[in-house]
Amino acid sequence: MALLPTLQPRCFPTHPSTEPTPWSAAKETILTGPYDYLDSHPGKDIRSRLIGAFDAWLHVPAPALEIITRVVGMLHTASLLVDDVEDSSLLRRGLPVAHSIFGTAQTINSANYVYFLALQELFKLDELRDKEGGNGNGKPRGEAVRIYSEELINLHRGQGMDLYWRDTLTVPTEADYLEMVRNKTGGLFRLAVRLMQAESASTT
Repeated sequence: MALLPTLQPRCFPTHPSTEPTPWSAAKETILTGPYDYLDSHPGKDIRSRLIGAFDAWLHVPAPALEIITRVVGMLHTASLLVDDVEDSSLLRRGLPVAHSIFGTAQTINSANYVYFLALQELFKLDELRDKEGGNGNGKPRGEAVRIYSEELINLHRGQGMDLYWRDTLTVPTEADYLEMVRNKTGGLFRLAVRLMQAESASTT
């Protein structure tokens, strides 16, 4: 997946007396190298299938659905890069993990960078509504960004507790474990459905 087209002018710092800092495709390739490596070896794509299934009820406009599917896919792949570092994994999808090729620091930076590229994509949802003449489903502008922020917080909370229990040999309570699963394992699924609900005009 080529990520450079997702960039928009608001990505770049500006100074009152200067033009936006230029950014080249060559530099972008360096930053997204670990991400592109893993993304070129796709998995089972369960999340996209789930999105397609829920769309049978939610009827999200095709352009918005495409953005949501892309965002969830970007987050999933980027999170796997971090997971492999945190779990000291050797293989992912039968191949050497990205950080064994690109280094730990570059891999973490690439994953974090893609988190923000995915966030940038969500601004396009408001732009789509503007082109269509306003907000037909009654949801406020920025709703997708709010959902994204909430669910990324949940994902990191779940991952953080899982790592803590592992590294301190702590046995969690059943309630704490189920909370971790809801935050970590269920996070991207919930993010996808909430974004679809925010963009759906369906009332049934």
